[in-house]
Amino acid sequence: MAYSCFRGVKCDLRRSNDGASRQKVKRTGSHNVITRPENITDQVYRALRQRIVQGEIAEGERMVEAALAEEFNVSKTPVREALSRLASERLAERIPGGGVIARAMSYEEVADYLEVREVLEGLGAEKAAVRAAQSDIAKLESIIDESEAAGANGDLNSYSVLDSAFHTTIICMGDNIALKEIMPLLHDKIRVVMKASVALPGRFPKSVEEHRSVLRALAEGDPREAGAQMRKHIMSTRAAVMERLTSQNSKQEQ
Repeated sequence: MAYSCFRGVKCDLRRSNDGASRQKVKRTGSHNVITRPENITDQVYRALRQRIVQGEIAEGERMVEAALAEEFNVSKTPVREALSRLASERLAERIPGGGVIARAMSYEEVADYLEVREVLEGLGAEKAAVRAAQSDIAKLESIIDESEAAGANGDLNSYSVLDSAFHTTIICMGDNIALKEIMPLLHDKIRVVMKASVALPGRFPKSVEEHRSVLRALAEGDPREAGAQMRKHIMSTRAAVMERLTSQNSKQEQ
């Protein structure tokens, strides 16, 4: 099961300015070897960014230049430059005494990002309802069915991918240039905490039903209802995420 811009939806949410910044990391045994002739810094940056966003590099985990340079078979310079770019995006953070760690988002930051997501995804659903074709509705229905099966089997990794596919497909359907540019960045910022929220008791089936409510409004071609259902879904998601973070903070303080 692989989703890029998901289920045949032909829209590139990460249109590159230079046309040559696609990540190419070849796995060799337990190592990743950066291939050439693409810009080496860009490749290292994209590889590390993906690891942070996917949670493969945990919040607070240190990223050591020398170790990464050896793993990617490059000099320290592109690694250093890549880490600087990640720090400028607030995905990484320089710590006193030197070194860079994957940055943990504060409670307030997560709340703010989800507040913005509620507004923008509501707009995206409204746009999608106007343009939705029967083939789009069928794709979304298939994604929901697969996500329901994944959640029922306890496969939260697959569920997270499919959940992202659902939301991304709707943004693609609306075909708003600004939303297609902004939303991937917004999703990346909060993907790790979003994934964790699914594990809350009762959250998975509730999320699936909320997706079906959005789908019904899209199938009816009702922009107002589609936007309202999407905003309701994001509000519910926000409550689950904040509950998860509150619980984590309480445990850390004990």
